[in-house]
Amino acid sequence: MKKILSIVFILSLPLGTARAAFEDWQVGIRPVGMSGAYTAVADDIDAVRWNPAGLSQIDSWQATVFAKRLWGVAGLTNQTATIGRRFVKWGGVAISAQQVGCDLETDQAVTLSHGFDLNSQLAFGYNFNFYRLWQEGFGSAMTTGIDIGLLAKVYRSWRIGCFGHNMNHPSLGTLYQYDLPSGVNIGVSYIPFSGVLASIEAGKDAGRITRYKIGSEYELLQGKLALRAGIMNEGQLTLYSVGMGVRTRGILVGYAFEGGHQALSGTHQFGLGYKW
Repeated sequence: MKKILSIVFILSLPLGTARAAFEDWQVGIRPVGMSGAYTAVADDIDAVRWNPAGLSQIDSWQATVFAKRLWGVAGLTNQTATIGRRFVKWGGVAISAQQVGCDLETDQAVTLSHGFDLNSQLAFGYNFNFYRLWQEGFGSAMTTGIDIGLLAKVYRSWRIGCFGHNMNHPSLGTLYQYDLPSGVNIGVSYIPFSGVLASIEAGKDAGRITRYKIGSEYELLQGKLALRAGIMNEGQLTLYSVGMGVRTRGILVGYAFEGGHQALSGTHQFGLGYKW
C-alpha cells in the first residue's frame, strides 16, 4: 500500500517529468510558515535555501533539523539538517544536507553556503549544491548546481532580496533527462514596528508560470513566541500556510502547516534548532 500511494503521488504531480527531481529543496519552518515569502527576510540559518546573502546576518553558531511527510503520503518524506556560523572577516558559512523521497526514488543534496557584506547596505551570497538522484531500476546520477543571492537594506525598515536557484541549469540522467528546478525570486520585506514583519515576492521557474507569495510574522511574546501565516498563488493553484515558533534558552521549536491543494492532504512540518 505504501508503494502504491507513493506511485500515485509521483505520477499526479504536473511537473513535466514523472516527478521533478529536487522540487522540494527549499524548506524551513519559518519560511514555510510564511508561504515561502522569505527572499527579502533571510536573517537566520534558513537563509541557506532561500537567500544565502542572509548568512551575513547570523551572529552565532546556529543549527536546525527539519522533517515532514509530503502531503500526508505515507513513505514520502523530507529530512534536512543545517549548521552554520558567522566569522567576523569572512561573513556567514553553512553546510546543509537533505534527503527527500520514498522507496522508489530518493533525492539527496549537500549544500555549501557563504554570505558576506559588500558594504553596510548590501550583502551577497552563493551556494554550491551537490545533487544525487536514485531511482529503483535505473540507478543513480549526480550533478552540481550554483545559486546566488543579494540582500539590500533600503529606506528605513524596508529590504529587497533577490535569489537565483540553479543558475547553471543542471540536469541529471542519460536515457531519461531530468532538468532540475531553476529560477529567480525577487521580494520585498517591511518591519513597520518591532515584532511585526510583512513580506511579498514573485518568483519564476524555468518552464513554469509566475508565482506570488505573501507572508507575515507576529511576535506574540518578544523573542519567545512567534505566529506566522501566508499565501502562495501559482496560476490555478493557491496554497496557504500557518505556523508558529517557540524559543527558550537558545532552543528553537517550530511547526508549520501547508494546505489548500485540491487533491492532496495538507503537510505537517516540524523543526528543531539551537543557537549558541
